[in-house]
Amino acid sequence: MGNAAIASQEITRLVLGVNWRVGRDHGGHLEAMASDIGLTSLEMLPHLGDFLLDGLLTRQIAALRMRYAPEAVVSTRLQELEEKGLIKLNPWGFVATDALRPLLKALHSARADVARELWINHEVDISVVTETCREVLEKVTPEHIVAHTHNRVRKPLDRYSLLCQRLVTLRYMRQQDHAQAWIAAGLAAREIALMTALWRDEPVEVEEPPLSALREKGLILKPEPPRLTTKGKKLRQAIEDDTNARTEQTYGALDADRMARFLEALGRLPD
Repeated sequence: MGNAAIASQEITRLVLGVNWRVGRDHGGHLEAMASDIGLTSLEMLPHLGDFLLDGLLTRQIAALRMRYAPEAVVSTRLQELEEKGLIKLNPWGFVATDALRPLLKALHSARADVARELWINHEVDISVVTETCREVLEKVTPEHIVAHTHNRVRKPLDRYSLLCQRLVTLRYMRQQDHAQAWIAAGLAAREIALMTALWRDEPVEVEEPPLSALREKGLILKPEPPRLTTKGKKLRQAIEDDTNARTEQTYGALDADRMARFLEALGRLPD
């Protein structure tokens, strides 16, 4: 496994670890705040909130960030937020109104609290990872539209929040690299989502359209429960290899020693 793949795994571990703890420790309070402003759930707000606070959420960025959700679902959510007066259009995109901003700031505070609790005894590692993330993100081009835009979001003063934000930006970079790889392989979002779950031996919610499409392509066996064919396994591995090769180009900004220190520091941070 290459360095970019290892870094991506570690970053995913850390970001998902923070997100899980936020849900466990702060979910009730955040959902109550959402209910107070007329929302039935936090759906998509944890993923779009950074962009909304700075008025940088375009429809394109929302669709790309939530590319595994049906476009109609993303569009409906934006429409709901707009109709409830929670977001409005400015010259650069959607921005949160005063009614929504307290909830989005509470989400930020919850992440900061969790990150601090997890990483407070790892100050040297925090410095190494934060600075290395900054160096890598300097090389992210506008073609990585979600990551590039997220990198323009104002930087928090709190060092734990800043590290969390930069890790999230790098995840967005990897997300687009992965999408470019499966698009190049001729797959749709729901198809790769199903293939990935089967490839990882994870439980799947079988939807007939992607299941039928993958069977027609010879990537999934016809008997139930669905399983990848040999062709399907090879293709899914090829997509992973392509993703890693794309991501390596950005991490190429680091020399071998810098990358080694980065990976060691990432590995020491708890999730």
